[in-house]
Amino acid sequence: MRQSRSQQLPKTKMVSEQQGTGKIPVPFAFCLLSVVCLAVAACVARDNKPENKAPTTDAAEAPVSWDDQSNRDWLHRSQFKAHMRHMWIDSNRIVSAGRGDMEPTWEEISAAAGDIQWRAELMANFWSEIAEHVQEALLCIEDEDRVGITNELDGLSNACDACHMASWSPAYLHVTGSIVDGWLKNLPSEHDVNEVDDNPPPPIANRDSMQQLWHNLRMAKLRLRNWQVEDLQEELNEMAPIVTTRVERWKGVAKQAATIVKLASSRQSDGMKSAYTDMTHTCLTCHAELVGTREILVPMPWDGSVK
Repeated sequence: MRQSRSQQLPKTKMVSEQQGTGKIPVPFAFCLLSVVCLAVAACVARDNKPENKAPTTDAAEAPVSWDDQSNRDWLHRSQFKAHMRHMWIDSNRIVSAGRGDMEPTWEEISAAAGDIQWRAELMANFWSEIAEHVQEALLCIEDEDRVGITNELDGLSNACDACHMASWSPAYLHVTGSIVDGWLKNLPSEHDVNEVDDNPPPPIANRDSMQQLWHNLRMAKLRLRNWQVEDLQEELNEMAPIVTTRVERWKGVAKQAATIVKLASSRQSDGMKSAYTDMTHTCLTCHAELVGTREILVPMPWDGSVK
């Protein structure tokens, strides 16, 4: 039988003709696909390495539970520490918005300083009320006014409790998970539940100072009951300088923060550094005395140097 023209052509020519039509032989296409897959896999492996990943945002990393009321971690968060962290953030925002050669961001400075001001005034008011009761009790001792002393010591106790309610963590105030569950079901908690101090705050100088004041107050009430006037006066005299120092420091922070607000409102840079430095110096002085070796959040210095 006579062969066709295609059958008579050499194999190389047949391939050439197939290529000319744009068709790729199956074995060759399979090899090409394998090479492409290997290249893609190598690129994916390289991109999955930590050093090749783009930085993620804090919002993406934050667990959903942080904004979920069913998460009860907030029961164990100190309200006082939350105040202090906010003031640290505010201080650094003031520096970030005001330091340098660029025009300050006045609105941010004013808002941050205003937040520091009202937080400092809140604490100053608590301590001022405590200081007032101490001083009035001492005056009542001079007049031998037992009824007046009793009223002042009761007022002193209430002032301390008010500060504790605003400063301590809910759990430290015995607001536990079971208490919250009961409240959500409209069930009142027990009255006069004793404090359960399973996880007390760290033994720092500030806590020692608070315990000293509590000891002085309890002993003052005992001295009053036994009418030991000199001992009663001694207990109150021990409280007075501690309380007065707290008042002066918080009022000082509030005053300097108010100065920063005023300067920012009038868009004045002169005096901003001085007010900020005085304000944060008070913070650092208190930290050095009462916090001790525990890690603290130190406000950024205005001039940018780190000491």
